[in-house]
Amino acid sequence: MKKYILLCMVLLGLTVASCDSSEAPLSPSNSDKDRVESQLDLSNPTIKKLYADFNVGVLYEYDNVLDFAYVASSSTQAELWGGVEIPQIKTLFADPSVSVGMSYKQYVNTAIEFLNTSLFSYFDPNGEIATLMPPKVLISESVFSESLIVGNTGDVLTTSEERYKSTAQYGQRTIYNDHSIVFGLNLNEIDGDEDEYTKDNFYIFLSRIISTHKLGDRLPNSFFAGKDVYYNQEMEPIYREEQNLGEEKRVDVIDKNWFYSKGFIDAQYFYNGSSGLRSYNQYYDEDGNRLPTRIRHTKAIRPSYEFISGKDQDVRSYLNELMFRDADEISAFPQKIQDNLKALYDLLTGLGVDLIAINPELSVLN
Repeated sequence: MKKYILLCMVLLGLTVASCDSSEAPLSPSNSDKDRVESQLDLSNPTIKKLYADFNVGVLYEYDNVLDFAYVASSSTQAELWGGVEIPQIKTLFADPSVSVGMSYKQYVNTAIEFLNTSLFSYFDPNGEIATLMPPKVLISESVFSESLIVGNTGDVLTTSEERYKSTAQYGQRTIYNDHSIVFGLNLNEIDGDEDEYTKDNFYIFLSRIISTHKLGDRLPNSFFAGKDVYYNQEMEPIYREEQNLGEEKRVDVIDKNWFYSKGFIDAQYFYNGSSGLRSYNQYYDEDGNRLPTRIRHTKAIRPSYEFISGKDQDVRSYLNELMFRDADEISAFPQKIQDNLKALYDLLTGLGVDLIAINPELSVLN
């Protein structure tokens, strides 16, 4: 009888505990952070400094699944990230056909120091930006995916003006998901390509921070004013309606001033798919009459193009221009565009991002 009463009490207790836990809010276990800290090689002074300054765990030895591929979401997402190959640097030393030219430890130290000088040196450890870093940075020998990485991540990989490839498939320099970012640091491939590598990785890394922490929401309302109705819309029908152009009128290119007036900027790889903006020769006027001299439109906006998809891409298009336009190009933009460039510049520099070091021409905005 006593056993029966005891069993009932245990079951009752479990039932109450179950009800309590179902009503209590879920909270992170911090297992990801603990796992990073336990794997850090704090004997490396650069890893130690980055962890102290930015709370970033830089790992060169890791578990592909636990440190990158695992995501607590759908099986489709898990399969997607699980298909990404991120071999460790030490795999180079396991292949006798690969000439490395230095010891494993030397290679790792050189790769980590390169990442520090080419990326983290542009961020102020005393600024707010230091609190917005991804918790985990993996250094791999390469990055490869048979699948096309879709969504915002794939877009970011291919819209930098120094992009490594026009598709987010197969070999990449860098890739990221919600909890990790991976940099492929094969020193033989970096040699002679430092500037391109630096700017591409800076763009991808900062874009991840901006998106993850919704930094676009900190921009003034004027940056996005009136844009919602245009996002993801085909340009030609809107252009014809607003310009009072009937179907009988020929439209070869969208007037750039009209485009700018909406607050959009003609960043190279944000329009026309993987091909990006190209020059276009116009031979006819809107009535179909042959022009006496062709008109050459650089970075032409064609009527078949669509406006960018939304706020995230809008902010990134401006980030691209901050990184790659010179002082004359910036000054030639209409005031509305210059104001938007200045707003993003002020936001990021205020957070502790050294944009001037990336592009000294931005001094024109001061």
